[in-house]
Amino acid sequence: MYGNVAARIPETIVKDIDYVAKEENTDKSKVIRELLSEGVKSKLLELSLKKYSKREVSLGRAAELAKMPLSDFMIEAARHHIPMNYSAESLEKDFKAALKVK
Repeated sequence: MYGNVAARIPETIVKDIDYVAKEENTDKSKVIRELLSEGVKSKLLELSLKKYSKREVSLGRAAELAKMPLSDFMIEAARHHIPMNYSAESLEKDFKAALKVK
């Protein structure tokens, strides 16, 4: 499903979109959709990393907000030098819970 969005875009960006569409032999709408999708993904990750680094959300919730698997979010957090908010007590609790599952 698609929705319509109107936005005023600087002429230099319009020219860049035209160029990309021509180079990829596709239409401008497709280029714009792809660029918006990439931009939104990037912004969601940025916001999630910020909330996680401020300890406003848990690791799992941050991954949900970024709309990515937990393992991928953990890699991104490490790549941005954001330490894991994971205490020794949490590790012990998770370890005991894992042992009970067996």
